[in-house]
Formats: sequence, structure tokens, C-alpha cells
Amino acid sequence: MIFVGLFCFYTVRVNVSIAIVAMTKKFNTTLENGTTIEDQHFDWDSKQQGYILSSFFYGYITTQLLGGFLGSRFGGTMMIGIGIGSSAILALLTPLAAKVHYGLFITVRVLQGCFNGVVFPAILVVWSRWVPVSERSMIGNIAYTGTYVGTIGANLLSGILSETWGWESIFYFFGTFTAVWYMLWILVIRPSPDIDPFITQAEKNYIISSIGERTEGRKIKHPIKDIFTSLPVWSVVVGNFTAMYILYTLLNLLPMFLNDTMDFNLGTTGILSAVPYIALIGLLFAAGYLADWVQVKGYLRTGQVRRWCNSGPFIIQMVFMLLTAFATDPTLSLVYITISAGAGAFPWSGYVANPLDLAPSHASIIIGLSNTFGTLAGILSPILMGYIVTDKTREQWQIMFYITAGICLFGSVFCFLFTRGNLQPWAKIDQEELLAKNSKKLDYETIQKH
Repeated sequence: MIFVGLFCFYTVRVNVSIAIVAMTKKFNTTLENGTTIEDQHFDWDSKQQGYILSSFFYGYITTQLLGGFLGSRFGGTMMIGIGIGSSAILALLTPLAAKVHYGLFITVRVLQGCFNGVVFPAILVVWSRWVPVSERSMIGNIAYTGTYVGTIGANLLSGILSETWGWESIFYFFGTFTAVWYMLWILVIRPSPDIDPFITQAEKNYIISSIGERTEGRKIKHPIKDIFTSLPVWSVVVGNFTAMYILYTLLNLLPMFLNDTMDFNLGTTGILSAVPYIALIGLLFAAGYLADWVQVKGYLRTGQVRRWCNSGPFIIQMVFMLLTAFATDPTLSLVYITISAGAGAFPWSGYVANPLDLAPSHASIIIGLSNTFGTLAGILSPILMGYIVTDKTREQWQIMFYITAGICLFGSVFCFLFTRGNLQPWAKIDQEELLAKNSKKLDYETIQKH
């Protein structure tokens, strides 16, 4: 359900990157007097388009830390439902907002970002109650694959929907699908295995014995100072920012890059934009399995797995971003972009899983903090594009790839130096209190038996 939820989450999140091409594309229309003129639905320049593409993240960034606190207090399942369910309503309202006023369109996108901002921190709360330690990478990667399948779905279907029924159909279709998912979510999903009526007793015992009992979220006191001054936590933040800058550059700008430099039509642009994510999905499963396997076999410690899953792929992405900048052949450019995107599968087994290693009770806060900075990437990338790619030339697009490559290098070095995989000293307090509580409970039960 989280896989499908993230699919919905990303279709209503990224479909605007295809829709905006159709909304601003010039076409010939014939007036009543027989005169043919050039027209377009919306006369937005590159700067206005850049602000539209980044507007989602203005709201998204404001609720990342809040989402961590809310998920910890009220439960991950509730906040995931609220976040994605609200996206459905706002997606259905988007066409009307765009037709009324540019500012209202921006406002709806900002609100969509606000509600979406609680989703990823809430997922960490769900993982802390449902996912055994030895399965975090694999289960996480299976669920997070939904983001890329959603990206592919949005890219493949948005162009077809737009050309068949108009750009409005993009938002209506994905909004309706997301609303159906929300109704199923509230009917069948429970916050934890011990209150789930559908789980078998054997699976329930396995999960609880693996992760232990969890303290109630509302009783947890988060050590904010320790979290904000921890270098391992900041390696999660830097890893998130680096990965998200690469992702959002490809996610939001790839359709425009293909349209500007290769002169593909809308349908072809949507299909080719999906190619890098098809490679990414296959590698996500492999990366998650490999990350868990090397830990179980004892070949690498948890910290080493997280470190290499961050640093190594960032270097690979840097190299192929630079190759893309220098490539003149359209096919080679797409191959380089695909390899760069595919390497992005491995950091999901690095910085995304890492908060549960460092501090399980505070993982939602850490991921909320890291997503706050990761969201900055979503704001910066489209705005930079709007100011740099003013004439839509290949030379201007090259500058965008140079910037991305530089960020890759910084992220790789920082994560290599400061990533850790062990429970942090400031997070051990909660675990010690829980052990003491369980010890007292066990002693009491022993006395009762005797």
C-alpha cells in the first residue's frame, strides 16, 4: 500500500512537468473569419515556468520537521493518509486554479506541497513499528520504488492524456486514482502489527521479537540539540540534499531538456523521460537486496553499507552528468542520463535507511530535517533553470549539468567522512529506559507465575 501510495504521491506531484509543456505549447488556431493565428493556453515565460515547477517545494519544505513530530505523536498511518489524500483533492482542483489565475495555480501547488511534506517522515514511523532490522533496506526500497514507478507513470501517461483529451485530463486522471487509494488505505491499514486483524500470529511474533516493543510516540522526548549537532545526522542531510538535487533536476527538467535540445514532440518526450526511471526501478530491488545481504553475511558493517551506498553512486552520477554536458549525440545523452539516474538507486539504502540505525525513536525527526534540506534542492533547481536556460540552448543546459556534478562531488566526500551506522549515544537513553521497563515487566511476570 505504501508502494502504491507513493506511486500516487509522485504522479500528482510531477505530472505538472509534462503538463506545463502542453499548457505553454504554441499551436495554430483558426478564427471565425477564417484567419489562422498562433496561440497557446498560457503565455508563461521561462522564469514563470521555473517558479511553477518549484512552487510545490515552497509548501513541502515548511512541513518536513512538523511532519516528523506529527508522525511521531499521532502515528505514521494517519499522517500518510492525510498527506496523500489531500493531494488527490488538490490535484482535482488544479485545472480550475490554473484557468482562474497564475497566482492561484501557484497557491494550489504550494498547498499540495504542505500536505505532501508529512509523508516521508511518517513512513519512517511506520517502518519503526513494522520492519525488522535485517529487512530495512529491501522493504524500504520495494516501497520507495513507488516514487519512480509514479514518475514513469506520470511521464508516460501525461503526454498521451494531454494529446488525447487535453492538459486538464492529466490532473483529473491522477487525482481520481489517488482518491481511490486513500479510501482503501483507511479501510485496511493499521498503525502496528499488534493491532492488525489481518496479520498471522507467527508474523506478528516475528516482527515484534525483531524490533522489540516501541514506546508510544507521545511519550518520546526528542533531544533536539543532540540531533542538530550530530555529524552522522548531517551526513543524512547532505546525502538527502545531494540525491534530491540530482533527482529533481532529472524529474522536473528532463522533459524540457529533451524538448529544447532534441526537439521531440510531447508524446516522445514523455516516453523518453521515463527511460532513466525504468533502469532505476530495476536497480532499486538489486540495491536493497545487496545492502541487506552483505550485512547478514557479515561482509560489511551497517555503517560501511550506508557509507558506500551514498558516496560511491554520487561519484558515478557526477561522472555521467559531466559526460552529458559534453555529449552532442542525443542517444548518448540519454544513455548517460539513464546511467546517472540508475546509480541513484543505491543511496536509498544509504541515507534513507540510516536514521533508523542512528536513532530509531527519533528517525522521523531526522528524516524530516534531512527532507527539509532535500526540498531546497527542489526549489533551487527549477529556479536556476529559469535564470540560466533563458534561450534554451545546449550551452545553457551544460551549465545546469556542471552545477549538478559539483553537488555530487561535495555530497560524496561529506558522506564518506561522516556517515555512521551505529546507535548514537544520545539515542541510547530511550533504548535503556525501554530495556529497564521490559526487565521490570519480566520480573513481575516471573513473580506472578511462582
